[in-house]
Amino acid sequence: MRSWFVIPAAGVACGGAAIALGLPPALALMGAAFAAAIRMLTGDAAAALVAAAVAPLLAVASLGEAGAASLRAALALAAAGWAVAELARPDDASVPPLVAVLPASVAAILDPSFAALVAIAGARLVTARGPRPRWVAAVPIAGALAMALAVLAGTRWPGLATPWFAAAAHPVAPSELAARIGAALGPLTAVAALAGIGVLVRVRHAELAIAAAVAGTLLVDLRAGAVGSATLGLAALLAGLAIGRLAAQIRIPSGQALAGATAGLLVLVPPAWTTVAMHQSLAHIAHSGRASR
Repeated sequence: MRSWFVIPAAGVACGGAAIALGLPPALALMGAAFAAAIRMLTGDAAAALVAAAVAPLLAVASLGEAGAASLRAALALAAAGWAVAELARPDDASVPPLVAVLPASVAAILDPSFAALVAIAGARLVTARGPRPRWVAAVPIAGALAMALAVLAGTRWPGLATPWFAAAAHPVAPSELAARIGAALGPLTAVAALAGIGVLVRVRHAELAIAAAVAGTLLVDLRAGAVGSATLGLAALLAGLAIGRLAAQIRIPSGQALAGATAGLLVLVPPAWTTVAMHQSLAHIAHSGRASR
């Protein structure tokens, strides 16, 4: 079985779960993008493929549990995942580095948390091997301007912040936000996400993009005083990277798959259980309301 099959499989699984739970079907795109990003970052080993399957489902469950699974959030996370996957491609890949600029731009437009992705995609474009047109130097400049615009909108320009940030400003202290993120993720996912940050120690464009996105989401959440959808999605991506790295310590492929599946179930079951219970409760309330009329 070819390893790239995990990408459409993750998309189908996330789309099916979203439809079953009454969430936006566009989460299928996020699932495929997250699976592609993890596969490009961690390779084709059994541990990596299990992580690529677990992380998208964890993102769907976390978004559903928090009630943050909007169409805009799904598309923004999908675009960010696609950008990371493209940035993780080797320099000698047949796909030109210019491709990463498109999803990075879409993600930044939909969510200011991802504004830095445009600058990083532009840096990858400028430093790529081979001939390139002169205008590519404008891409990282545009990315830097997008980051500056996000800072300006979040601090001094409420007219732009209202539609772009999609949340009013209610700043909180970092310690308070950390407590809210821990409560939203749960202890297992929070620990796995923190462990996933350790995977970003390699200074490459894809890892820098994830780190910059994490920093952006934290700043946006500090402004809003609440845990946003981007934070939940990136936490699932980081947890998947951590699971893949943990399972990869085992040399036997079957052992990798077993260890990865076990760790995946530990982080996936709690939010999935809560999301399913909430969906059933809402369906029961709606049915009771129709029956009483």
